[in-house]
Amino acid sequence: MKEKISWSKVKQYIPITFMGLCIVAFLIFLATHEDFTIADFIKLTKDNYLLTSMAVIVAFIIKGFVVFVPYAVIAITTMALLPFDVALATVIVGTIVNISVPYWTGRLTKDDWIQKILDKFPKIRPYYEMTDNLFLLSFTLRAMNLSNEALGLLFGSAGLKYFPYMIANLVAIAPSAISYIILGKDLNLIESIQSPIFWGAIVIDCIMVAIMTTYFKKKKQKQELEKSKSDNK
Repeated sequence: MKEKISWSKVKQYIPITFMGLCIVAFLIFLATHEDFTIADFIKLTKDNYLLTSMAVIVAFIIKGFVVFVPYAVIAITTMALLPFDVALATVIVGTIVNISVPYWTGRLTKDDWIQKILDKFPKIRPYYEMTDNLFLLSFTLRAMNLSNEALGLLFGSAGLKYFPYMIANLVAIAPSAISYIILGKDLNLIESIQSPIFWGAIVIDCIMVAIMTTYFKKKKQKQELEKSKSDNK
């Protein structure tokens, strides 16, 4: 009698399968368009906003699987290629997709991502071990601009619910995303750094990081003090 294939076993391979299909499709395209250049891509997408937006969304999806694709590059390039309103909508949708991909990979697969991530990113471990508040922890680590892919796998595997996870990440990433949007809007560094919104976003980002790191530093000191008192009893 054949063993029944359960959905729980199938779904853990969906993210990997999807990533593989994206890579295969990209390789097939390159193989059948040997003379295709970046200039050709810009020409092709210049007046085709839907095609450009779809290409950007695919880039955000791929980034959800790989660390070496910088979020800033995708966001700035999108703002440069598309009209402001279309680009802004594309970046927002792409960001949500990008944040979701590693989360659902960690949530649906059975791998012990928590231990793997803590071993690979030792900077995350002390924060993770200090609190059971996954929402606050997710917000803090994302504000610190740690690897989105690693954080998604970590909190998906840890069981943080999707909507709290998404809210924490979107709020934390908003200031840096705004600065990238302004940089990409005109591709003029001088004008961008003269924008009060640009500097306001950077200041808010720094304040968030300072507040959360101070909070966890004091929490660590309190825990160490309580442990010391407990040991002396």
